[in-house]
Amino acid sequence: MNKKIIETITIAIVTITMLAIVIIGLDKALDNYEIVECYKLQSYAEKYKNYGGFYITTIEKEMCDYHNIIVDAPVR
Repeated sequence: MNKKIIETITIAIVTITMLAIVIIGLDKALDNYEIVECYKLQSYAEKYKNYGGFYITTIEKEMCDYHNIIVDAPVR
């Protein structure tokens, strides 16, 4: 009986640890994705600044502000 409890606890600890690693990895991947998107927006703003038709949304502005990336485009 004691061996069964130890086995169950070990499986639970391993499962929780693996889940934590996956969650941390996904968080880092999402941050990197957001950074790439902000640099794309920054590039588009520079490329289309003379055409006047490029703008970003408030959500994109907040995302880029969070990562300290300045996108010089109007917010709509």
